[in-house]
Amino acid sequence: MTPMDKKSNIVVTPVRSSLKPGMKWMPAEGDQAAGIARRSNLDQRAQEMLIETSAEILGKGIDPSRPQGATTGLVVGYVQSGKTLSFTTVIGLARDNGFPLVIVIAGNKVSLLNQSHDRLARDLDVESGEGLPAWKMAKNPKEDSQYEQLIRQSIENWQDASLDSDEKSTVLLTVLKQGQRLAALTDLLRKIDLRNVPVLIIDDEADQASLNTQVQQGTESPTYSRMKELRAAIPCHTFLQYTATPQAPLLINIADNLSPDFVHVLEPGEGYVGGAAFFAPNSPYVKVIPPQDLLQVNSLPTDPPESLLEAIRVYFVGLAASLIAKAPRRSMLIHPGFQQVMHQAAAGWASAAIAEWSSVLREPDSDPDKQELVQEFRKAYEELTKTQELPSFDDIIQKLPRALRNTTVIEFNTRGGTKTPEIKWRHAEGWILVGGQAVDRGFTVDSLTVTYMPRGMGVGNADTLQQRARFFGYARARGYFGICRVYLEQDLKSAYEDYVEHEELMRGELQRVAQRGESLRTWRRRFILDPGLNPCRRSVISDPYTRSSAAGGWTRQRGTIVDPDARAANMGVLQRLMAELDLRNDTSYAAKSAAQQHKVDDDVPLSKIIDALVEYGFEDPRDTASFTGLLITLGEGLRQDPSATAAVYRMRPDAGGTRELMNESGEIENFQQGRTATASGGQSYPGDAAFMAKDKVTLQIHAYDLTYRGKIVAKSAPLITIHVPTNLATDWLVQVQRGQQAKS
Repeated sequence: MTPMDKKSNIVVTPVRSSLKPGMKWMPAEGDQAAGIARRSNLDQRAQEMLIETSAEILGKGIDPSRPQGATTGLVVGYVQSGKTLSFTTVIGLARDNGFPLVIVIAGNKVSLLNQSHDRLARDLDVESGEGLPAWKMAKNPKEDSQYEQLIRQSIENWQDASLDSDEKSTVLLTVLKQGQRLAALTDLLRKIDLRNVPVLIIDDEADQASLNTQVQQGTESPTYSRMKELRAAIPCHTFLQYTATPQAPLLINIADNLSPDFVHVLEPGEGYVGGAAFFAPNSPYVKVIPPQDLLQVNSLPTDPPESLLEAIRVYFVGLAASLIAKAPRRSMLIHPGFQQVMHQAAAGWASAAIAEWSSVLREPDSDPDKQELVQEFRKAYEELTKTQELPSFDDIIQKLPRALRNTTVIEFNTRGGTKTPEIKWRHAEGWILVGGQAVDRGFTVDSLTVTYMPRGMGVGNADTLQQRARFFGYARARGYFGICRVYLEQDLKSAYEDYVEHEELMRGELQRVAQRGESLRTWRRRFILDPGLNPCRRSVISDPYTRSSAAGGWTRQRGTIVDPDARAANMGVLQRLMAELDLRNDTSYAAKSAAQQHKVDDDVPLSKIIDALVEYGFEDPRDTASFTGLLITLGEGLRQDPSATAAVYRMRPDAGGTRELMNESGEIENFQQGRTATASGGQSYPGDAAFMAKDKVTLQIHAYDLTYRGKIVAKSAPLITIHVPTNLATDWLVQVQRGQQAKS
């Protein structure tokens, strides 16, 4: 299969003449990618950059002319900065270069799926032209002959060299990020021979739902399992994880064998307004909600908080100014929390205020209530004049009745068991949305100018915090940044300020990795060790995945890894480590048999242990969690003492042995041999756990034949366990927690 056949009348040119670091092949630009860029309303240089960056992303994945294996890429952008346009252009390039199938996993809510599906259809211009279409789209496909034929036809047409490229269609499937929907798609694809067929998979908002949310319970969450099964059903694919908050994919999955291979950092276009603009020192765009105005679900006030009314008045002044300028609609977002009783109360307050103000403004100018209301709106007007040149206040007052009349207040939730409502933005000049999770992530609020968030930090997860920033976007480019305001509780405001600093630091590091074409595993080691990249800074990571036990002790591998290639890779990691060691016979115990004889090097730089752990892969979710926490603990220890050493034991190298698995998934119980006693009751063998250094980290390397129900399922499978003395664990973890309070 080639990007374009000789008969095609479509002009296709390489995007650039040479490969950038990390690229495996050079995508060619055809009609699809060029059309997306042309319809984007970007200037010529921005269109060229869009094509170039999209080609770089796609070119780091599998080559469609020689499709082999799977590659995972992490694409990082700012919140609402153009990630959708990026992956749409990547999709266009995929068709230009011979991908017969593209899958977009688009949100875990129907409203987000619909939003993404409709935008893709629009941006790809799916309905244009005559004859066989370039794209055949389907939403939430299932195991059905119709969908099966659709995909088979596409694949066979692309494999037919006698057809022109414009006689071939690429199938674009959008699917909800939900277990049953993903399972249905997987069942469908398993019926089709996808060997040597290049497939592109886009995981939008990849840090949400895709990750294993049940890792602490030692199980896999349904969506996580279904995502793995989907990928396993597609032998040759590029899997792109798009997100604005990459902490979870980068940190939680450090030890996961599904973690990304490469990274690309998207730059926003001109006019983008993000955290650096809103949360600059002494920013006029952010207002603090006083503590008495914060809403509590069990004690909602009868009357609306004064700061809410102030925010609504500011919104309406901005809307009136926009109407005078004949600008399109404006929106306000009220995000009081997740409880729907709060949404109902806030929506009621907003609607009541609109009704009351509309009535008062119809009164004569001499009416005392009208005079008081006009003065309140004057304060809102004066607030916005700090950052935006506005029409005269008299003109604003004249437009206010229209602004009030043509604004729709809507609860954006599923109250009453109904679906989250779809919004037809053109049906009103103004919108006030009140919601929680439905507007927390992925959902775009059209022309959002005022945000009111009367809630505290909650659990404080950095990615959740940042994803609530629906007010980020291209407000400056569209000319309304000056009328934007964000109302936040003080701690939440401080958290955003901290996050901005952290985000810029992380993006800078990831950009260096991408520009050099390095593996993300190289950067992960820096993330663990570099004091400037402390993963546990205040407001950045507050997740149990990153914690190890203050009591120290043994951390044992629980999953043996069923995949033979992954096992072999792990053994290779350990063999490379042992090749650098001076392993000698352990003399601490007078062994009587090879099964009790071990080798040890008790002066190994701790940095070598960390290097090996960064490369070592795991399948069991509990291993992912526990060894990630262990890595951070070891990294903190090495930061405190760069010369720290560890002990490495190669357990019973001349004896081998067998261990029985608990189940087909490869789970194993404690594989360390226990103590044995003599016939007289005295101790014979002290047990494997006795072989450790008292004052430093110990790594034990084991290798066993694994059996299940009496049959050997793996030969010489590697297993590791690590011991951290209690005093070191306590000291190191205290240092990590102290680092949480620092901003450096």
